[in-house]
Amino acid sequence: MVINEGIKAVIEGSAFLTLVTVGPDGVPHPIITGKGEVMGDTVIFGIYKMEKTQKNLAANNSAWVVAATKDGGPKGYRLSGTAEAKGKQLIFTPVKADPLI
Repeated sequence: MVINEGIKAVIEGSAFLTLVTVGPDGVPHPIITGKGEVMGDTVIFGIYKMEKTQKNLAANNSAWVVAATKDGGPKGYRLSGTAEAKGKQLIFTPVKADPLI
């Protein structure tokens, strides 16, 4: 399991999360999202627009999420994995988490 209690606390303590996908031209496409809901070993985002993100994921499902918080002292993580859009949700499944701070 990639998302342990410490990483979950950082994700849930972040005011905003950054979600990064890669376009067909190889250019990263970072966006700022609102809160993500941790469910088991996934992070669920509500889809509001995200047209380019969804197009990128249709061609390449690789994605990254960056979360940081000052709660309890500065902490942050970069999670890498895959994502897919299902209905009105974007489901991110990490395979690796790297501490940033």
